[in-house]
Amino acid sequence: MDFDDIKNAWKDSFKEDNNINKSEIETKLKIKKQSNTALNKIKRNYKFDMYTGLILAILIIYYINRTMHFEYKNIFVLCLILFFGALLSWSIYNFLKIRKSEISSEKLKPALKKTITVIERFVNFNKSTFAKYLLMPLSICTGMLYSVFQDAGSIAISEILSKHELIKLTISLIIASALFIPLAQYYNKKMFKDHLDELKECLKEFENNV
Repeated sequence: MDFDDIKNAWKDSFKEDNNINKSEIETKLKIKKQSNTALNKIKRNYKFDMYTGLILAILIIYYINRTMHFEYKNIFVLCLILFFGALLSWSIYNFLKIRKSEISSEKLKPALKKTITVIERFVNFNKSTFAKYLLMPLSICTGMLYSVFQDAGSIAISEILSKHELIKLTISLIIASALFIPLAQYYNKKMFKDHLDELKECLKEFENNV
């Protein structure tokens, strides 16, 4: 056990006019250790997720810009840059908030609650209808449109996207979304939600035992 943690917990007991014995101090420290382990895993996974997303976005934009031969390529690439830019900006904003999260010994319960609120907001967004049924299908649709217009040159869009082609794309989009949305949700659960649940369990344990 960390001596500073014991000292802070002991000082805290006098502030609250509540004598905390050795076992209660150890309970606090155990919860702190468990919660910080879960928090560190979330920070590590978020950093990995963000950097991987940034590298993939750069590679995708570079590849499309180099290989696409289409009259409106610049507009297509610009839309991609805005799309990825918005997602990465939001991710960086959330990461900075999560990175500042720190679970201290002296104010363990408030720190746990605040940290859970910040991380839960991010996890809930990834589970939201917007993320599942708009962002994911939009990403899949972008890939499909690239395959359609890759070598279109100056051919009119109406000639490429016939009624028959639109029906094929729609069916493909529905099938791909049905496959990738559950995979994305499973990834979110393993990377973030499971660790968030650990933090909630720590808070529950704190409230029950201390």
